[in-house]
Amino acid sequence: HQHLPARPILGVGRGRMIVIACALGIVFPVAIMRSHGDALVERWSAAQRAVDGNTFWAWAAFFGSPFFWFTASVVGFGVAAAFNWSNTARWTGMLALGVMWSGLADIAVAGEALGTATVGAAACVMTLWQPRLWPFCAALALVTATGRMIASGSSVSAAVVGLFLGVLGVL
Repeated sequence: HQHLPARPILGVGRGRMIVIACALGIVFPVAIMRSHGDALVERWSAAQRAVDGNTFWAWAAFFGSPFFWFTASVVGFGVAAAFNWSNTARWTGMLALGVMWSGLADIAVAGEALGTATVGAAACVMTLWQPRLWPFCAALALVTATGRMIASGSSVSAAVVGLFLGVLGVL
């Protein structure tokens, strides 16, 4: 009796239904946010930009940037390869692929997300790599995505769509 290799979750009907349910589930909250929440969040982010000496959100935006995560993935891959950590090298390589995918995701939403897709992709890769760290990854994604949104002046609904596309691309 020969065992067949297990198919990845997205290769079976149940996995595809999960993705479809997630895609449909994001449409309604974003539509509500676009009609009711964007103006409120825009006033808040404009006030944050106006604060004198506001360096926290600038640093948060930097740590959420595609440049930071691509550099981190290249350096991480080099360190992992030097120490022969094959599993770490695999996931840092996935980070680089996530950054490249998130660039396409940003183009897909007309550049409005301006980097939040990268945050979603990086958080998803890190969560898949170390599932126990999901609270840290989720908190980091929230802070850095907010920084990207404030720095770029994009709407919250565009930022959420970017985050979701980044996660979906990794899956």
